[in-house]
Amino acid sequence: MRIQVLGPVRAWRAGAELSLGPPAQRALFALLVLADGQALSRTQLIDALWAGEPPSGAANVIQTYVKRLRRLLEPARSARAASALLATVGSGYVLRPPGEGVDLVSFRRLVGAAADAAADQHRVAALLGRALALWRGAPLADLPALAGHPAVVALARERHAALGGYAEAMIATGAAAEALPLLARAAADDPLDEAAQTRLIRAYHAAGQRDRAFAVYHEARHRLADELGLDPGPELAAAHGALLGVLPSAEPVAAAGPVASRRPAPASGGAAPRRSVPAQLPADVLGFVGRAAELAELSGLITAGGTAVPIAVVSGTAGVGKTALAVHWAHQVRDRFPDGQLYANLRGFDPTERPVAPADALAGFLEALGEPGPRMPADLDARGALFRSLLADRRMLLVLDNVRDAEQVQPLLPSAPACHVVITSRSQLPGLIAMTGAYSLTLDLLSPEESRALLAERLSPDRVRAAPAAVDEIAEHCARLPLALAIVAARTALRPSFALDAVAAQLRTPRDRLDVLHGGDTGTDLRAVFSWSYRALDDRARRLFALLGLHQGPDISVPAAASLAGVPRRAAERDLARLSSAHLLTEHAPGRYTFHDLLRAYAFDRSRTLPAAERRDAVRRVLDHYLHTAYAAAVQLNPSTPVSLTPAEPLPAVVIDPPADSDQARDWLLAEHHVLLPAVEWAGDTGNVTHAWQLAWALTVFLDRQGSWPER
Repeated sequence: MRIQVLGPVRAWRAGAELSLGPPAQRALFALLVLADGQALSRTQLIDALWAGEPPSGAANVIQTYVKRLRRLLEPARSARAASALLATVGSGYVLRPPGEGVDLVSFRRLVGAAADAAADQHRVAALLGRALALWRGAPLADLPALAGHPAVVALARERHAALGGYAEAMIATGAAAEALPLLARAAADDPLDEAAQTRLIRAYHAAGQRDRAFAVYHEARHRLADELGLDPGPELAAAHGALLGVLPSAEPVAAAGPVASRRPAPASGGAAPRRSVPAQLPADVLGFVGRAAELAELSGLITAGGTAVPIAVVSGTAGVGKTALAVHWAHQVRDRFPDGQLYANLRGFDPTERPVAPADALAGFLEALGEPGPRMPADLDARGALFRSLLADRRMLLVLDNVRDAEQVQPLLPSAPACHVVITSRSQLPGLIAMTGAYSLTLDLLSPEESRALLAERLSPDRVRAAPAAVDEIAEHCARLPLALAIVAARTALRPSFALDAVAAQLRTPRDRLDVLHGGDTGTDLRAVFSWSYRALDDRARRLFALLGLHQGPDISVPAAASLAGVPRRAAERDLARLSSAHLLTEHAPGRYTFHDLLRAYAFDRSRTLPAAERRDAVRRVLDHYLHTAYAAAVQLNPSTPVSLTPAEPLPAVVIDPPADSDQARDWLLAEHHVLLPAVEWAGDTGNVTHAWQLAWALTVFLDRQGSWPER
């Protein structure tokens, strides 16, 4: 099989081209190819195909497209056999074509080989020439609706970086004239890209065609002035200076590719112009503890190599220490970025201020880089182009903190592989990760050892050593959440006479903990901090989160959540995925969701805002789900036993999945029995007495077979 995405989307099997279907189906196929072996959820695909306005039944349309593509890609596969090429993974899909048959995979392999061969410019030129020859136009050229998609934008940046490296290698080996056709086409495709025009000017100059080089410069200068109101930036100005003899022509103007590392030479007889070196990092975190593995992962990205910009997305629940980790790590490695560090708090989940617009963030960065106000473009795209141009030959670190979504952060990403970007967000930003190749680092709760170390750092080692049991109890009641531990430590440090046993006792009542964990302002009030993530959800996801506060089990399945909310299974899948992406839930096993105790307390807090009748019906629906499914499982396990009960009809919208055989019945009961046992008591406590004894009966056969006599 052969697949092409570096141009119009095409595919061949056994030498014959395949008809990939209507545009939306082709787009789905292309997105899965660009994901490069990573699974994309149905929610991600729906958002990409319909730009936030999906038709009714969008999930069914996605399934239909997948079925058609499977038949097309694997015509010999039986209907019952699992697809090897287009597999289902969780609530999404992954495409696993043979790597050598995909032009994108071949392109990236060749570019990586060129980066490894930096010492041999002839080999670099040959490898990058082969890589660029794979392109047949703009990425996904026949799908203009996806032109602005993050994955397509990122892929275009990879091509630009490869072009820069190719130009430098061809000039360095005296073969600039051979590179001219390719560089001229790239410059014509993007006439406002200063880097593309600069590459062409330098190639003409190196090939001895100074007249053509001057013509390209003057055309670019007039175009920038007429369309953007700008003067030439540093790259174009340096290339022009070399033409005039002010700068030596042998020195490359910018490190545009993987092997170019030299910078503009100083003007003859004078010093190089001084460039601003911003140092915008906030102060390092006092008493930072733990996270050794996460710090090592971030540091490993710096040396990973390649032509794409290294991007790390640090995500996690509110209060887990994302900003602290990013800032602490940035201070550790700041000396490896001699051209400076840029920082922006994008206020994606701020309770009082609107999220920072990308254009405003770019304005701040451009000012920090020394761009005068009169040269500041008004348009977002123009600001982004100028920002990327200024960073093209710099080695800088960008920390983009508190990001709301991919749309907010995409325009702020540089294109120079010598730069490094760290993003923090309460959202997992799955679209950005899948489409740009960003590294995902999900920050979990602290370990017990790290929690003790944090309390020892904030209080005193002696005080912590004197009450180890109380310290461990405090850590568990705080769910080992760094912000909660810091709040308790601050309150306790102000009261040195308080015994840690007394502090632990204050936290023992689960539903009072949020009242205790209040640091005096919104930034250290856990209820307020959680609310910022909660308010960013849509109405349906907020309602489901609140209803989950009523649920008594340690975790919940998709059918149970659908029953709790009274919505179809697919709607529950979507809402659970959004809660998980916002780190208000954790999918700790496929299709099973949980949250830590402090989020559970906050969810219960939110459930009290719902009408009593709605709460009552939700509890009844989820108990109906457990009872009717457990009853069907009990019958499958012991069909010869006379049935001594008949459950009442379930409420509307209850999802029931009766097991088809005894194996399925046993598997379901094994997965759910840790939920079903507390559900018996919960049913009695909420007045659903019939559910309580009938559910207990339904569990008897299973517990007998398991030998779980204490539970029985």
